[in-house]
Amino acid sequence: MILAALLALLAFPARAVPILTPAEAFSLGQVGLVESPDGTVESAASVSSRAAAAALLAPALLDGHPDLRRAAVEALGKVGAPSDEASLISAAADPEPAVRGEAALALFRLVFLKRIPRYSPAAIARLSLLAGDPDPEVRWRTVYAASRWPEPRLSEVLPNAARDADWRTRLFAVRSLAKLGFAPDPDLLADPEPYVRAEAVAAFSAAKAWIRLPDALFGDPSSHVRAAMADAAAASGDAARFVPLLERLAAGPGTLAEGRALLALAKLLGGASAKVLAEARQDRRWWLRCRAYEASAGLADGPAILLAGARDADPRVAAQSLETLAASSPTAALPELQRLLRRPDAPLELLGAAVDAAGQRKDPALLAGLLAATRSKAAKASPELRGSIRNALAALGPGKAAAAFKSFPPFVDKPRSFPALRAPAVIELETAKGTFVIALASGAEASVHAAAVADGVARGLYDGLNWHRVVTAFVVQGGDPRGSGWGDAGWRLADEDTRRPFLRGTVGAPKAGKDTAGCQLFVSLVPIPHLDGRYTAFGTVISGLHVLDLLEPGDLIVRARLR
Repeated sequence: MILAALLALLAFPARAVPILTPAEAFSLGQVGLVESPDGTVESAASVSSRAAAAALLAPALLDGHPDLRRAAVEALGKVGAPSDEASLISAAADPEPAVRGEAALALFRLVFLKRIPRYSPAAIARLSLLAGDPDPEVRWRTVYAASRWPEPRLSEVLPNAARDADWRTRLFAVRSLAKLGFAPDPDLLADPEPYVRAEAVAAFSAAKAWIRLPDALFGDPSSHVRAAMADAAAASGDAARFVPLLERLAAGPGTLAEGRALLALAKLLGGASAKVLAEARQDRRWWLRCRAYEASAGLADGPAILLAGARDADPRVAAQSLETLAASSPTAALPELQRLLRRPDAPLELLGAAVDAAGQRKDPALLAGLLAATRSKAAKASPELRGSIRNALAALGPGKAAAAFKSFPPFVDKPRSFPALRAPAVIELETAKGTFVIALASGAEASVHAAAVADGVARGLYDGLNWHRVVTAFVVQGGDPRGSGWGDAGWRLADEDTRRPFLRGTVGAPKAGKDTAGCQLFVSLVPIPHLDGRYTAFGTVISGLHVLDLLEPGDLIVRARLR
């Protein structure tokens, strides 16, 4: 689809300037995000396609229509080369705020996609100006461009940005300061937005300014803030101050904060945390048991505990135990990895953890086990596991894996298709924390993904499933029939390129590689522009956004219904 659009534009050499629509500009930009099933290095043909796309986009940067200029700027950030940075810097001075904001993100993408190693001095100068732009939509996008890696050359504008009236700008400014090891204004610890408070706690910890963190934040209404305090306590090494507070936190309520408190207690107390960890390993909540086993790695009998955990009846707990064992006790883990890789009926989660551990170890002793895993029941059913096995084999050396690849294609099925919805659809997701409402994409936009989710809701697929992943100031993810992140409904969906940006409340499709999305969904808690165009966005939360902020790992989707 993307290359077809490119070829269609190239088919009119008589035109001095190809006439682009914003949608066509977007399609040209997607040329820069094409991925192979194996995650191989970009080919020469791909580099050439990017250059051709950039050439077609260049005239649109000067078009009289701001919508087209904005789309062209976004696309150039995806396909651009070092020589295109100057054009994006010029676009950052556009009279239209939407174009300026997109230019800031486009400069970010040049670095994020490794087209350039770092911002040029001219780009830094322009971003510094944009951080004080009159429009908040420009400001938060600009500060985001400094939040993914340390950028000391923007350090002078970040303190002011951290006091911005716009919460998104404050959030990304505080995150950027943390990357530099700088503490923000202490007032941000009392910010009205919970994610800003959580980022502020992390920033004070990164600056080693734990003494300035008030104990009262262990009782913050937001589990995200309480969890951040647990992380900060663990990093501090100050057992005398923080252990009593962590013990109360570990007693609940709130799964997210309880789990992080267990990890912190294990780090601060060492063997003295054995009793509380033993109790937590018996908890009814699978996510909390995962954290308890993870925290047990440093105990004197940690390897034995983790080996026992790898036999837990819940494959999610078993997989976490095996992952922790492989990372903390490689010698003890080797026999268990060899056994599991050869087990034809190993649970998907457990085999996935074993495969990932084998890929990280790069141990030739595990080659035979990985080859055996290609014949497992789970590998035949899971595209994600097949991809993990291929990656692990490749990590051992292309020569050793070449023969296996010939008889082990990335997929053994074709993507599923669903009839497009006849009318715009709205779904309600009821949870114990409240109900939120999603408007699914309509028309040609993400038509298959929207129809697939609507079909699942109508069939009751999502009723009783959990939110297995909750990441502060990032996403909540759920809808997996296995409840682990490894599962699907027995089919996969082809990627659909969507122009909808990942703002707060955007609903997207998780995937583990090209064309591997299924019935799972995630919802963005804050803007996450680095996902734009890379993941299919098929809906937006239109009411009940606050419910997302209350969700904890393991919370259930009580009921989903079409409205």
